[in-house]
Amino acid sequence: MKQANFALQNFSIEVAGEPHSFTLNQVLMLRYVEDIQSATVRMEAQLTDSQSGILSKIEGMEPVVIAIQDEDENVLEQGMVIYDVQDRVMVAGKTKITILLCSRDLINNTAIKVSKRFGSGEGKNIGDLVEKDIMGGLLQTQLNVDVEATLNKYSFISPYWTPFTMIRWLATKAIAAPTEGGAPSSSAGYAFFQNKDGYVFWSYDKLASQELTTTAANQFILGYVEGELEDMKDKLAIDKVTVKSSNDILQGMNYGSYVSTVMTLDLKDMKYDEHPFDINKYYDSVPRLNQQTPVPKYFEKFNETTPTRVMSKLLDTALFTEGTFTQDTTKYTSQSTLREKLFYNRCVEVEFIGKLDHKVGDVVQLYTFAGPDKDEDSTSGKYIIGRIEREYYSRNDQMTTKMLLYTDSPTV
Repeated sequence: MKQANFALQNFSIEVAGEPHSFTLNQVLMLRYVEDIQSATVRMEAQLTDSQSGILSKIEGMEPVVIAIQDEDENVLEQGMVIYDVQDRVMVAGKTKITILLCSRDLINNTAIKVSKRFGSGEGKNIGDLVEKDIMGGLLQTQLNVDVEATLNKYSFISPYWTPFTMIRWLATKAIAAPTEGGAPSSSAGYAFFQNKDGYVFWSYDKLASQELTTTAANQFILGYVEGELEDMKDKLAIDKVTVKSSNDILQGMNYGSYVSTVMTLDLKDMKYDEHPFDINKYYDSVPRLNQQTPVPKYFEKFNETTPTRVMSKLLDTALFTEGTFTQDTTKYTSQSTLREKLFYNRCVEVEFIGKLDHKVGDVVQLYTFAGPDKDEDSTSGKYIIGRIEREYYSRNDQMTTKMLLYTDSPTV
């Protein structure tokens, strides 16, 4: 059954080994969420039945298949599992429930606790650890796993961690392998997330180095309506833009994002080191979405001789420092934390009614125009899609989309 901007191809729940299909008339609400800071996608649905009474038999862990399609035949299909049932209401033989859905991989991840050494001997490449040992070996995922090649090897012991916990831990230490003829990354730091195409394990440098997406509209425009623009092929008229957060200088000083020092003591040989960090030296050395933006003037007020945060860390490099680049474990770990914060420096929320072709990780250009002269304001620039939330309610005739867009430039 079709609504204005999407069609429900399939909504099937397997109850007691038998599949039961639901029509759009029985779907009161449907929500789909991708998030660059989350390992898996989530869904939520509110359903009602008529005479079958099948909803009253749902208890949890039932497999669910949902497929929706837009007017351009972009299909979004997910195989999920019910992990919670809420707000069950039964009136005159009819049942209404809200079901919360997650991936089978997330269920398996929660059930797996691993005590094991990985990368014995001289260590194993981090990308191979993520793709082959963890996602393919422990989780045995059936989804695509897109791993950017990593430079460094690691050997470590998992103290009863889950697979996703191991990946998040490795993500702070992974250094991207240089491209042909290119130089190594100046910092560690990877993101791990799931979008509609599968899992992604990419460095923040690669995410920030992308060109505009070519598989969907890549120019988001606020302040014009579709009729005012001659060619809407790659353009999308946005109904609303909200700046959710921008650079908080006081918070950045507390985090040590501008100037900081990490003091380390290695239990392996009791070696003491200090690792200073200066944003003025680091800012231009990393790829950014808006590379042309100059260093903010207020950065000049920070000097590495007066750090705003001093941190201390105990570590035992005997556990995991065999292999290329791992002798600088603390340095790269420290920089990866700051790289991650820089990546999420500014966040805006956009809302529109559109298609299903965008995904988390895509890069788009945001144009915001204000006033009668359609002047472009400072919110404009390149952003990466960090969160997508699609919602359908039966009281409306269309699916709305909210996105969180991130940029790593303090001012755009």
